[in-house]
Amino acid sequence: MKRAKIITRALAIMLVLSIAVFAQVDSVFAAASGGSGKKLRIGFVVHVTGTEVMSLFQYGAEAAGEDYNAEVIYTGPVNADNTEQIAQFDSLVATNPDGMVMIAGDPAVWDRPIKNAVDKGIPVIIVDNDAPSSARIAYYGVDAWALANKLGKAVREITGDKGKIGLGVCLLGPEAHAKRAQGVIDAFKGTPMEFIGPYETKEDTTLNYNTWENIYTANPNLTALVGLSATETVNLGRLKRQEGGDVIMASFDPGAEGLTLLQEGYLNVVVGQNIFLAGYLSVQAIARNIQEGYKIEPGVHYYEGEVIRPKDAAALIVRESGRDEMTKWYRQYIKDNNLTTFGLSK
Repeated sequence: MKRAKIITRALAIMLVLSIAVFAQVDSVFAAASGGSGKKLRIGFVVHVTGTEVMSLFQYGAEAAGEDYNAEVIYTGPVNADNTEQIAQFDSLVATNPDGMVMIAGDPAVWDRPIKNAVDKGIPVIIVDNDAPSSARIAYYGVDAWALANKLGKAVREITGDKGKIGLGVCLLGPEAHAKRAQGVIDAFKGTPMEFIGPYETKEDTTLNYNTWENIYTANPNLTALVGLSATETVNLGRLKRQEGGDVIMASFDPGAEGLTLLQEGYLNVVVGQNIFLAGYLSVQAIARNIQEGYKIEPGVHYYEGEVIRPKDAAALIVRESGRDEMTKWYRQYIKDNNLTTFGLSK
C-alpha cells in the first residue's frame, strides 16, 4: 500500500512537471508569433528542384520556419519552366499565404505575378536571381559580380597573368550569370589573359559533363576552366579526375561531392554563396515583419559568400555532412554575425 502511494505521488509530480514544460514551449511559440500563437504560412517557389544545391534553399527556409513558427511550402518545377513556376506561384498566392519567397529564373516574366501578390497584401522577397523591375519588396543574396571576382582572383593566384581560360554556365541569360562571367574576367583586367566563352553548358547533368568535355578536348592549350554555377562544379572535378593534366578547375557552390573533389585536388578553388542563408534570412524577414513589427527594408541586401580552397574542405565536409549539422552551424553563424535582423529595421 505504501509503495502504491509513493508511485502515485511520483506520477503526480511528473504530470505537474510535464504541464510546466509544455506551457513553457507554448510561451516560446507565442513570443515568436507576436503573442498570438498563430502559425504563419510562407510560400517558397524556386525555378527548378531536384538538385543538391537547390535543397539548401529548402533547408534554410524550413529551419527559419522552425525557429519562427511558420509552415514553409517549398515548391517549383522539376526542370526549369517559367510557365509551370508561375502557375505554382499563382496557386500559392490564391491561398493567401502570409508571405512569398521566390527565385526569378527569368526576371522578364515576373512583373505581373509579383504585382498580383503584392496587391493582395502579400510581401514578396526574391533570392538568388532578382527581378528588379518587379514590385518585390527586397532581394536577398550575394553580390554576384563581387563573389565571381574573388573566384577570378583566386584562380589568378594559381595561373598567373597569361594563358587561356574557358568560361561556362548551365544557362545563358540570367543577369546573375552574366555578372559572374564579368567578375571573373575583371579579375584579370590589364593582363594578357585570354578568355573563351562563356559557353552554355546545359542544366542536365550528363549533357553538362559532355559539354565541358568537348570544351576541354577542343582547346588543348587551356590554362583553366571556370564554371559559373553549381551545375558545373562536380562535372569539372570529375573531368579532371578522368583526364588528369594541369588545367586549373574552379567553380561555384561545391556541395558534398564537390568538397570531396576539392579535398582530393581535382578542383583547385570554389566559391560558395552560403545558399542556406538565402532560404533562412528571407523567411526570417517575413516572419519577424508579421510577428514583431520589423520593417523589411526595400532594395538589395547582400550577405557574404566564401572562397574555399582544398585546405578548407575538411571542415566544410563536416558542416555539409547532413541537414542537422548544417542547420546547427548556420544558426550559430547567424547569431555570431548579427544576422537575426538582416534586411530589417524597427
